[in-house]
Amino acid sequence: MSGRLSDAWLEELRSRVSLEEVVSEYVPLKQKGRRFWGCCPFHNEKTPSFSVDSESQLYYCFGCHKGGTVINFVMDMERMEFMDAVRQLAERTHMELPERSQQPGESRVSRDERERMYEANREAARFFHKTLWTGEGADALNYLYKRGLNDSDIRRFGLGASPKGWDGLLHHLEDAGYEPALLEKAGLVVRKDKRFFDMFRGRVMFPIINAQGRVLGFGGRAMGDAQPKYLNTAETPVFNKRMGLYALNFVQKERSIGRLVLVEGYMDTVSLRKHGVQGVVATLGTALTEEQARLMKRYAPQVWISYDGDAAGQKAALRALDIFDAQNIPARVIDYPGGMDPDDFIKANGLAGFEALEKLDSTSYRMLRARDGLDTSTQDGMTQYALRCCEILKKVKSPIEMENHLRRLVNETGYDREILLRQIGATLPAQSAAPARRRRGNQSEPSGVEKAEQELISMLAAGLIPAAVLKPEDFTNDDHRTLAQWLIDGNPAGSYVEGIEDDARRGRAMRALNFSPLPADREKALEVAQEDLRTLRDARNAQRENEYKQSVGGMTQEQKAEILRRIDAANRDSDS
Repeated sequence: MSGRLSDAWLEELRSRVSLEEVVSEYVPLKQKGRRFWGCCPFHNEKTPSFSVDSESQLYYCFGCHKGGTVINFVMDMERMEFMDAVRQLAERTHMELPERSQQPGESRVSRDERERMYEANREAARFFHKTLWTGEGADALNYLYKRGLNDSDIRRFGLGASPKGWDGLLHHLEDAGYEPALLEKAGLVVRKDKRFFDMFRGRVMFPIINAQGRVLGFGGRAMGDAQPKYLNTAETPVFNKRMGLYALNFVQKERSIGRLVLVEGYMDTVSLRKHGVQGVVATLGTALTEEQARLMKRYAPQVWISYDGDAAGQKAALRALDIFDAQNIPARVIDYPGGMDPDDFIKANGLAGFEALEKLDSTSYRMLRARDGLDTSTQDGMTQYALRCCEILKKVKSPIEMENHLRRLVNETGYDREILLRQIGATLPAQSAAPARRRRGNQSEPSGVEKAEQELISMLAAGLIPAAVLKPEDFTNDDHRTLAQWLIDGNPAGSYVEGIEDDARRGRAMRALNFSPLPADREKALEVAQEDLRTLRDARNAQRENEYKQSVGGMTQEQKAEILRRIDAANRDSDS
């Protein structure tokens, strides 16, 4: 993420920005020592657990464990990409943004040329919108009226029409000072036989606008039987259809909505939003991508998949569930009745009807689709349905969720509960309930080893103990070991956490960096560090002895004695 800019430049940017000043624009803060405290902006709370460290210039919530640098904070609060957050902070501090290094697959264009493309797209959007109200746009305007939109809706979404001729947009933009070569790079015109022509002709135009209000490209809907039915801007230096979402500019203003509603097309988005549904976005002419799933995760903790109710939409919903599962994003599916699409349904039933629709969790929806193609009125069909559902349930981790789905499957199929569990290959949920509770307890109350590692990392990051006291191999947790190595090498903690894209991993790193309370001075910190290192050493020794006990079953007395000598030598080495 930060590899596009030099570490030195980013460190200079972070040093010029006061994190507490930026945060205080969103959250009232009160200072207590080196920390500022306030209520977390990322989850609801009444007692402040959100802190800003004035020395390390890192924020951390002791409740939800979100944390990072000022760049991470702007990204999370403004739902920005990394480079957009950097650009905003650079403007704030009057730092000139250096040219980025070219990324794989990225066109080589200058920053100024990229800005000109954004400006050309904005001017094109204005041109299309004006054209809609002229004779050239009459067919497009009539189409939108027939789809149930009024003039206010059309203006709200900036809809437009492209002229039917070959070069109406080209001439307009040339007159505005844009060169054809730049317009070709922006995907607004195409070149053929050394001549330039408009990319979009005789279509209803949907501007694709990012969260920061910039026009990235367009989707064009053909009139009549023209093909392709939908045409999107080709990939350009400012537009990649795998990376963006339609209507993200509206989501940016919809705080705390709790979920996004993902639809397949532009008109579904417009129609749902017209009827009062918030958080609606659409993919850009492609099936859902991993990049789009990660983008949605930044805006809401859950996604409702709202695809067409026909067979194609159902298959697409299953594929989308796989992508959301891979990204650890909770998703539900709206199963529209009678093969309806979102646009048809909400026109017939309104907002109340939409809200009343059941939103199926991923397992329930997969089990619903497991019936497809089967005649469950026959024994063979019911058997195949049960087998398909058992394969689905193999992936369920929660004992409570497993119990709920098992009860349903027993009622539907008539098979005995234990038979189904045997097919799934699971133990009874009742037998696994106690270990599950213990695991949850371990997460909220770290073990002695984990606490020791977190305390050592926090003291090292705070400058309370010298780096020479620690070695990376002192740490058993992989994330702690990597972070410790980074700090031992003299690197700032901020640049480490800033480079972690996964929220859960960054949260673990921030938890380690914010162990509390820390010793008051360096002398006491050294004593604490020695005690923590003894805890880690004793844990390693205990693990070796446990491994020995598990492995000596078939050994001779001589072999056992040799293993014991090795363990004793290893323990003496760790004591020294």
